Amino acid sequence: MGGWQFGNSGTVSPISIVMKSGNRKGQFPLINLTIRWLKKTQFWNDSPGKSFPTVGLIIVVSYPVIWIVPSWLFTMTAQPSLTSLIKAANEQIVFCSIFFKFCVFALNFRRWETLFYDLQRAYSLVMDDMDLDVQRILGHVEKSAYHLTKWYGFGITFSCCVYGTLPMLFVAIKYAATGSYNVPLSTPIEANYFIPGYRTNFWIWFPLDVVLSATLVLNGATLFSIECFTWNLVHATSCLFRVLQIQANQLSNGKIVCEDEWADKFSRFVNLHELVLRSAQTLEDILGIQMLFIYLTTVFELCLIMTVLSLAFKDLYLLTTMLCVIGHCLFQSFSFSYLGTELIEESETVAQAIFHSTWYDQSVKRQKDLCFELMRAKKPVSLTAGKFFIVQRESFTQVIKQAYTIFTLMSQFLDNNVN
Repeated sequence: MGGWQFGNSGTVSPISIVMKSGNRKGQFPLINLTIRWLKKTQFWNDSPGKSFPTVGLIIVVSYPVIWIVPSWLFTMTAQPSLTSLIKAANEQIVFCSIFFKFCVFALNFRRWETLFYDLQRAYSLVMDDMDLDVQRILGHVEKSAYHLTKWYGFGITFSCCVYGTLPMLFVAIKYAATGSYNVPLSTPIEANYFIPGYRTNFWIWFPLDVVLSATLVLNGATLFSIECFTWNLVHATSCLFRVLQIQANQLSNGKIVCEDEWADKFSRFVNLHELVLRSAQTLEDILGIQMLFIYLTTVFELCLIMTVLSLAFKDLYLLTTMLCVIGHCLFQSFSFSYLGTELIEESETVAQAIFHSTWYDQSVKRQKDLCFELMRAKKPVSLTAGKFFIVQRESFTQVIKQAYTIFTLMSQFLDNNVN
């Protein structure tokens, strides 16, 4: 059980948990690792209230110049290889999707900052709660955020190495050992930077590829920080609904006898519920268009990737790079689908906790207060894709189905052209 302390009976000691929480200096460490990565990539400030960092703005503005424009020019020019053309088109979609996420985060930076500090304040208000279930939720929020950031960071690093660093090192080692290299030289993406000798001269290619690979790693670190930040905040909001469910059970089951104590707990419950509902609405407002863009681009990305793999299934390096892209596309779509379902289900449990309790055995004043909260808790909470559909587990299966349908049509079209 890691940091949990047990008494002689084998149960967790509430006093030890509260003492451990007290060591946090009154502030809940909400997604600390993710925030540190955002600061390292200059997408977060050391103190709240400031504008979006200048270095982060430079990264956003320079991104299309480095990746999107060269890839677009490569796609628009006549290419002898259909596989290279489709791969470049797929990379164009991927990099446009990443650029869109950067822009959304930068444009909504103040709202993200307000949401983060609101949630951190909400967790700080309940972190000294003596209830064991509440403490388990707080521990789960910390651990899940840490492990997601850690392991997803490894995944993004591996993908960046496969696309940029490893092919570059392989060419450099081969050139050092044999004095020869294959032309055209490998690049992080299918793009033509219109530099004479770039893909034919090793001494022109190597320094530029080092810069591109380093830039790819920096952009990858920024991407993973933003995505982990988003996922962790959605999950943290869902977990606060679990805390509200526990508090609703305590209020509505008549375990609190003293009226002053009940009124104080109910007031805190109302304030926390209002804060969580506002946070969920902020998530919906920020992520609505982004969700629609992600699901649409994921459909076309998967379709093009399957087409490339069907045309060049013997190319091991191409298979590896495309599998990295597939993994990223599927993981981000599945993550939002899973978290969207979790947000819906956890928000509904607050109303269910009140409705299925023994509220009818309490005083008339308490019944009226609980009835008011029941009506507010029944308000639907969800993430939507631009108001077109609700993001939930079924959305992920629909993405797969749509991608396969388009892939089938493209395969038939390509077969007809070949014949």
